[in-house]
Amino acid sequence: MEWIQIITNVVLVFLLGLIIKNYLPSYMDEKGKNLATKEDIQEITRKTEEVQKEFKEGFEYFSSDLQFKYNFYYKQYSELYSKLYAIIIQSEYVRRFILITDEQEHSFEEVPFFEITPTRRVNQQLKFEAGKPVTLSQSTEEIETPISQFNKKQLCDYIIENGEYATQELLKIAVSYRFAYTTTKAIQT
Repeated sequence: MEWIQIITNVVLVFLLGLIIKNYLPSYMDEKGKNLATKEDIQEITRKTEEVQKEFKEGFEYFSSDLQFKYNFYYKQYSELYSKLYAIIIQSEYVRRFILITDEQEHSFEEVPFFEITPTRRVNQQLKFEAGKPVTLSQSTEEIETPISQFNKKQLCDYIIENGEYATQELLKIAVSYRFAYTTTKAIQT
């Protein structure tokens, strides 16, 4: 009976070995795969969150930069360029009017802006008095209009006053014209 018990133990050990040999490795492989997959998912999730965070920060920077530029361009237009465009349009109108009426063409390069002198109205009055010679009196009246009130010096001063919205090139032109204007006036006096 002892032999039977030994054989039974050997068979049980053999069967246990077979089960362990066949079942345990596949079980361990599956557990290892699951663990690796779980670790991979955690790594992928972590990297996805990092990318999302970078994208969000980049987008916030981009949108704040875009908002800053939008506000700047709006202020640049409303504070400086809208008035300059009106003056340019006025000069273009005068340029076209001179072409039609006097048949003289002035290019923008030659004359970027026109300064129009005020309209002058000359009033003449004849006086007839008995026993006295006829007298002629004359008076000149200047009629200012928005077009005649514009001058290049005012334009340059306006550009310089709003220099935070002007391009460097525009500021250079305004400063150089103001310098030339001031120098010319000083020489004339």
